[in-house]
Amino acid sequence: MTQLYALTGQMADLAAMCDTDDEGLKQAIQDTMSGIQGEFEVKADSIVMLRRNIEGDILAIDAEIERLVELKRIKANSVTAITDYLRRNMDAANIKSIKRPLFTISLVTGKERVIVDNEQAVPDDLTSVVTKIAPDKNAIAAKLKADREHNDAVRKRMDAGEDCEHELIAEPTWAHLERGESAIRIK
Repeated sequence: MTQLYALTGQMADLAAMCDTDDEGLKQAIQDTMSGIQGEFEVKADSIVMLRRNIEGDILAIDAEIERLVELKRIKANSVTAITDYLRRNMDAANIKSIKRPLFTISLVTGKERVIVDNEQAVPDDLTSVVTKIAPDKNAIAAKLKADREHNDAVRKRMDAGEDCEHELIAEPTWAHLERGESAIRIK
């Protein structure tokens, strides 16, 4: 069979030749064009069927993607659950490290994280501006840790008998530090 673009070219060539006074030639051109048009329609039908097959493949691929995304979510949840199971049991048994030939499992203390209790009360120098005002938790953590260290030092001096209670920094009511859950580290 002839390729579709070749049929298109033949149709254009024949259409250009139609401007003739010879009725016999006109009829022969018309008949040839009808034959080419029939072949063109068969090609077009085949192309549409191929297109439908590819669309079916696309739908099947989309369904497979959805299935794989769900499978990935399930597997990720399983990894989280078994890691949490190991962490909780190591924590309960007070086991901090397990050395194996292929890896070492360590129970590490959770990172302190800032819990903002009142966003509106956070000082402006401890916030970051993106599109809305949001507490800058890194800056807040640094400030809360610095205040805690300062107050610990003042309390030690007070315990030693020094009159320095006025140097204590009041703890803010708008945020506090809270230790997160311990984590499993595998190397």
